[in-house]
Amino acid sequence: MDEQIASVTNQVKHLGKRLTIQRRAVLRHMLTSHHRPTAKDVYHALKKEMPNITLSTVYTSLRLLVKMGVVKEHVNGDSPNRFEPLLNLDPTELKEVM
Repeated sequence: MDEQIASVTNQVKHLGKRLTIQRRAVLRHMLTSHHRPTAKDVYHALKKEMPNITLSTVYTSLRLLVKMGVVKEHVNGDSPNRFEPLLNLDPTELKEVM
């Protein structure tokens, strides 16, 4: 998992952004998740460790990870969208964020 985080960190830096503590926490949670959590699921899981994290930060982090191809978003009509971690990432598969 540390190799995957390092790959994402390098890609984020390449984009001129930072892998903040909050983004790293969202990424780590997604890489260790064995189901498809909603943004609120991720938020509630991280809130215990990071009392200052906001739901907005979780959504923003997930959107960045989706754009990079690290996480896939499943749109479910009337129910909340779910996010699927794409495990076994190859650094060459990370998408460029527009």
